[in-house]
This record gives sequence, structure tokens and C-alpha cells, in this order.
Amino acid sequence: MESNKYRLSINTKTIIIILLLLNVGYAYKKIKQYHHIKETGYIRERTVQEQIRNRVMKSFGSVEEMDRLVDDFARQKEDAEKLATTIREQEKKISKVYKELKNTNSKHEKEKTYLHNKIRSFADGFSKRKDQHTQTSKANVELKDAKSKFEKETSRLQKKIRNLEDLLSKCKSQ
Repeated sequence: MESNKYRLSINTKTIIIILLLLNVGYAYKKIKQYHHIKETGYIRERTVQEQIRNRVMKSFGSVEEMDRLVDDFARQKEDAEKLATTIREQEKKISKVYKELKNTNSKHEKEKTYLHNKIRSFADGFSKRKDQHTQTSKANVELKDAKSKFEKETSRLQKKIRNLEDLLSKCKSQ
């Protein structure tokens, strides 16, 4: 019975195994937490450049690749700044040209209005002269008619005067 004395029941053994597994899991969790805290502490001490290099090494596999990317980014940034300054200069030039275009357009409109008014005044003058010419030509036609009537009347009166003179001379001679 001595061997029975140290024997545990199956329920007890199960509980001991469960507790053992819980302890092992808890210990694993704490060790993992410790390593995470340790890594966090180291990360705080590391420079930003090392962090970037580690990330790049994970992503690209080599530091040279990262350096090439950084150089490319730096060149692209310089190019972008040059492009931005060029665009600003062009924008200034375009705004200047736009203002000049507006001024030229307004001058053109003023000149157009002036010329239009000038054309109207010439047209009015021409129409007045045309009316005057029409009236003058009508007056000339009337004058010609009156002259022809006058000449006819003059020739008729001269005939009458001759006839009367002839009569008078005949009367005197008789």
C-alpha cells in the first residue's frame, strides 16, 4: 500500500498538467514581452537612420539599394524644385502677357469704337452730300427747263417785236 500512498488521481494529475501548461504559457508570454520591451528600449537608443536602414534592408535587401533610392529621391526633389520655380516664372510671364492682352484688347475696342463713329460720321456726311447733290441736280434740271422756256419765250417775244415793228413801219409808211 505504500505505492498507493503516493499515487495521485487522474483529476489531480490533469489539474497539475493544466497548471504546468499555464505556467509555461505565462512564462513564454512574459519572456516575449521582455524581448519586446528590450527591443523597444534599443530602438529608442538607435538613430533614425539605423531604423530606416533596417526597414530598407528588410524591404530591399541591401544598403546600397537604399542609398541609390535616397539619391534618386534627392535628385527628384531638386528637379521638382526647379520645375516649381520654372512654373512660377512662367506663371508670372503668363499673367504679364494676359494683362498686356487685356490692355491691348481694351485699346482695340476703343479704336474700333472710334473708327466706327468716324465711319458713321463719314456715312452721314456722304448721305448729306448725296442729298445736296440730288437737290442740286434737281435745281439744275429746273434751271435748264426754265432756261429753255425762257429762250422759247424770248424768241417768241422777239418775233412779236419784229412783227410789231413791221406793223409799225407799215403803219408809218401808209
